[in-house]
Amino acid sequence: MRRCLAPFALLLIFRLTAIGQEKEPTALQIFDRTLAAFDGQRAALRESQYHQTLITHQHDGSGKTIARGVWKSIVRPGDPRPLEYTGERMDGQLSFFKKESSSSSSPGASPSPKAKPRDDHEEKNQSESAVEAIRKYNLRERYHWKRLPDDTVSGESAYVISFEPKPRQTVRSREERFFSLLAGKLWVSPNDFIILKMEVALQSPCQLFWILARVTTFQFTYILEPSRGPRLFRLSRATARTVVSFPFYAVRQKHWLTIDKYEPRTPRGVAPKNPRPSFTPRGGE
Repeated sequence: MRRCLAPFALLLIFRLTAIGQEKEPTALQIFDRTLAAFDGQRAALRESQYHQTLITHQHDGSGKTIARGVWKSIVRPGDPRPLEYTGERMDGQLSFFKKESSSSSSPGASPSPKAKPRDDHEEKNQSESAVEAIRKYNLRERYHWKRLPDDTVSGESAYVISFEPKPRQTVRSREERFFSLLAGKLWVSPNDFIILKMEVALQSPCQLFWILARVTTFQFTYILEPSRGPRLFRLSRATARTVVSFPFYAVRQKHWLTIDKYEPRTPRGVAPKNPRPSFTPRGGE
C-alpha cells in the first residue's frame, strides 16, 4: 500500500508546488505572459477593427489652450498600412503636427495653399509600430523589473510590476535614448494577463535630434475601462502630457487617446467621414 501511495503523494506535492509557482510569478514572468497575451489579442482581432480618437491641446505658460486638434481613425490590427482617418480638424497651429489638407475653419472651405496633402506612403501605422518597438528596442532587457504588492483596478485584482532603466545603457538612436530614460508600473490581470492600467514617466530630460530641443516632461497613463462584454472588446483610454523645451520657449501639450468602438473588419474607404469632430475629450478636460 505504501508503495502504491508514494507515487500519488509525490504527484500531489509536485502539483501543489506548481500551483504555488503559478500563483506567484516573478515580475519578468508576468511581463513575458503579458506580452504573449497581447500578441494573442492582436491575432484574435485579425477579423475586427476598432475606432480611436486622438485629441491634442497645446497650452501656453499660463495653461491657456492656444491650439488644438482631433484625429479620428480606424485601426485594423495586423494591417501594416497607414491608419484610415475618418475625421480630422485643427484649430490654430499645433507644434509637431501637420496641418490637414482641408481647412478646419469652416465646412466646405478651399484647401489652404500651404497645406500639404497627406501622403499615405510616408506614414506608418502607429499602432503596429508601437508593437514592433517592444521587441525592436528590447524593452524586456532594458529595464530592471520588480514585483510589487497586488492591487485592485476597477474592481479587478491585479498583479503590479514596476520597471526602471538599467544604468549605462548603449543607445544608438533617439528612440533608444528615450526608452532608456523611462520608468513606470503595470497593473496586470492574474487571470488572462491583460494590462488593466499603466503609468509611465520620463525620469530625466531626453535630448531630441534637434541640438537645442529636449523632452523635459513625458507622463503617460493608460486604463482599460470596466465592461460587462467580452474582455477582448473592452474600451480603453490614455492620456499623456509632454513638454519640449527650447532655449527661449517650451511647447506644452496634453493628449487624449480613446478607443470607443469594436466591429467586424470592413474594406478601407467605406466608413462615413466626420467633417467636424469635437475637440473636447470624453469626460472633459
